[in-house]
Amino acid sequence: MYYDMHSHILPEIDDGSKSVEMSLEIIEKLRAQNVKNICFTPHFYTNEESLERFVERRQESLEKLLPHIPEDVSICVGAEVYVTRYLFNNKDISQVCYGDSKYILCEFPFSSSFSEHTMDYFNRLRGNYGLSPVLTHIERYDNLMANEDLVLDLVDEDIIIQTNVGAFKHFSERRRLLKYIKRGYIDILGTDCHNLTRGNPDEYSKTVDLIRDKCGQETIDSFMETSAEIFTPYKK
Repeated sequence: MYYDMHSHILPEIDDGSKSVEMSLEIIEKLRAQNVKNICFTPHFYTNEESLERFVERRQESLEKLLPHIPEDVSICVGAEVYVTRYLFNNKDISQVCYGDSKYILCEFPFSSSFSEHTMDYFNRLRGNYGLSPVLTHIERYDNLMANEDLVLDLVDEDIIIQTNVGAFKHFSERRRLLKYIKRGYIDILGTDCHNLTRGNPDEYSKTVDLIRDKCGQETIDSFMETSAEIFTPYKK
C-alpha cells in the first residue's frame, strides 16, 4: 500500500475540500490507486491563528469526516505548518506533528533563500522541541530547485524532503526532480490534494509509475519505508 504524506482532504478547514462529500470522493480516488495510508495536513498559518484554535478547528473537521472513512484506509492527522517566529511562542507544538510522531511538516515562503535564518528555524524545531523537520513540496522553492548546494545542506542536516506528485506533469520540474530523486535527496511523496483538480489525486499512480521507470522499484520502496516511519495511524 502507498502513502500520501501531504493533503488538504479534511473538509471546510482551509482552502482544500469544501465538503465531506468531496473529501470522500478524493479518498476513493486515492484508494483505487492503492493509496490507503493518507495524511491529513491542513494549513496552519502560525502568523494568523493560535495553535489552540487551529487544533480545535481541525478536530471539528475530522469529526465530520471520521465516521465515513472506509475501514481499509488508515489516516494520520497533522498539519502543514507555515513556520514563523510566532510558532516558537508555544511551549509544546507536538499537536501539529504527524500523529504521535516527532515529525513536523514545514512550509516556508516560496521566495525563501534558505539562509541561516531558515536553518535556525530548523535547528530550533530540533533543539527546543526534539522534532524532525519535513520540508514540504520542494519544487515550490525556486532557490532550492536552482541550487543543488542548498539542497545538500538540507540533506546533510537530515531534513526530510517531500515532493508533490502533480509536479511531475511539468517537463522542467520533472527533469530536476528526477535528478534529485536519483541522487537520494527526496524522501516522500504527497498529493497536496485540495480538491479534484488542484493536486489531482489521479496523478499519484502515474507519478509512481514514472519514478519506478526512471529510478527503479527500490526508490519507491524507500519512499514508502520512510513514509511508514513517519506515519502514525489515528485510532478511529
